Formats: sequence, C-alpha cells, structure tokens
Amino acid sequence: MSGRKLNDNLEQQMKLEYNCLMVKAQTNKVMGQELFAKDLVDVLTGKEDANFSTKNGKYKFFTCSNEPLTCDEYKFNSSSILIAGNGDFNVKHYTGKFNAYQRTYVLTPKKDYYALLYLSCVDRIDAFKSKSTGSIVKFITKSDIENIPVFIPDDKEILNRLNNLFSLKEKNSRENEYLISLRDFLLPLLMNGQATIE
Repeated sequence: MSGRKLNDNLEQQMKLEYNCLMVKAQTNKVMGQELFAKDLVDVLTGKEDANFSTKNGKYKFFTCSNEPLTCDEYKFNSSSILIAGNGDFNVKHYTGKFNAYQRTYVLTPKKDYYALLYLSCVDRIDAFKSKSTGSIVKFITKSDIENIPVFIPDDKEILNRLNNLFSLKEKNSRENEYLISLRDFLLPLLMNGQATIE
C-alpha cells in the first residue's frame, strides 16, 4: 500500500471512530463533557501575506491552498492543526517548523486532545462547507473556529485509540516527505551521471 493510500486509510479509521463516538455521546452511551475549541487552545493566525512564499524554501508555508508552499523563515515550531479561513476551507495538521498565511488559523492543542480536536475541526468545517454551498461565504472568522464544539469522553481509552491512529498517520507522512526529498536529491544525480546504481 502506498504512503498516500495508507494515510487515507488511517484518516478514514479516525473518522469512523470519531463518528461512532459522536453517536454514542448523543445517545448517552459514552459520558464526557462538551467544550469548545477555545477551551482547549488559543486560536492564532499567521501574519504573512501570499507573497511570503519562496520556491525552494526550507520550511512549510501554509496558506488556504490544499498543498503547502515553502518559505525561508518559520514562526511556529509545534504540532498544530491548520484551518484555511478562506478559499478552500480545508483542515490540515503538521508537526515541525512552519509559517502561515494571515487567513490561516493555527491551533496547537495538548497532545492528549490533538486527534480529537483535529477531527472536531474537520467535522465542523465539512458541515460549514456543505451549508455554504450555493451561497457566497468568503471566509471563516476566528469566532467560528473558537466555537467549534469538542466532546471530550471520560473514557481515556477512546482518546488513546484516536491518538494512536493519528500518530501512525503523522509518522507515515514524515517518512513520505523524507523519501520524496531523497528522490528529489538523487534523481538529478542519476540523470546527469553523477551517481550510478549497481
């Protein structure tokens, strides 16, 4: 299974676990507390404009696009959830040094709540996108992000399962990025004869 397919599979497993949790919470089969994103994290935004990116930058630069760009300076060094506040309204996550566009929201939760907050954000942004179909919605506000509902189950085993799947996905993503950078370094060497394969 390719790295991308594996990540898609892990994402689907997390979403299935999350949807089961939500159904059980609504029918009182799982006890817990209802909070909002603002109860778990400070919602920050990037400060850079779209021209901040550089072609071969050292760090990821998250904008409202699905794919990150690169830049030469970082502002954040964390495991964070990134929400595009305009354009495509997507939700991403990243661990490491990065920077962000001024309409990109950055949420850095405690490790225990990372997967759960990510899934709550995906669920709310997906609902937001489906409601906005046919109407003109230009951007998501900071208040929209702060008021994303998050159900925290009392059963810590549920959090552990979600976090384990999330950790596997992040580990796989890092391995994929390493292999891509290795390919991009070696391929030109092979093409111009500076390196050979025995």
